[in-house]
Amino acid sequence: MFTFESQNDAPATVGGVGADGAPFGGAYWTGKSNATFADGRKTTSTTKCISMSQPPRDSIFMMHGACDIVSNDGTFSALMGCNFVDKAGTETSCVGGLVGKTGAYAGRRGTLTLHGKGAAAKGTGQWLQ
Repeated sequence: MFTFESQNDAPATVGGVGADGAPFGGAYWTGKSNATFADGRKTTSTTKCISMSQPPRDSIFMMHGACDIVSNDGTFSALMGCNFVDKAGTETSCVGGLVGKTGAYAGRRGTLTLHGKGAAAKGTGQWLQ
């Protein structure tokens, strides 16, 4: 089990309005994150993330996202589904999975939850294997 806090750079956005008048879009950004594990161990990470809206926004998630995380003990990806929890669309609640790539995370899988507001996010995760 671990908790994390991240701070992101300003996102670059792409998108427009579809033929049905519904907006669509995506974004990409970088950031930094700090995690604390249940045993007290701490790691620092850099992140590269993307997100994409999921029109018509009537499915289980309003947006999907993916992040590649490079920490001082290995690399992994986070894949998630998110919903906006405020009318302005600046606050999200997300759930997802973790896929380990190298180092301490190689071949491992896990889960995460996070809450994002503006350029900051906080959450919890757990490596299952």
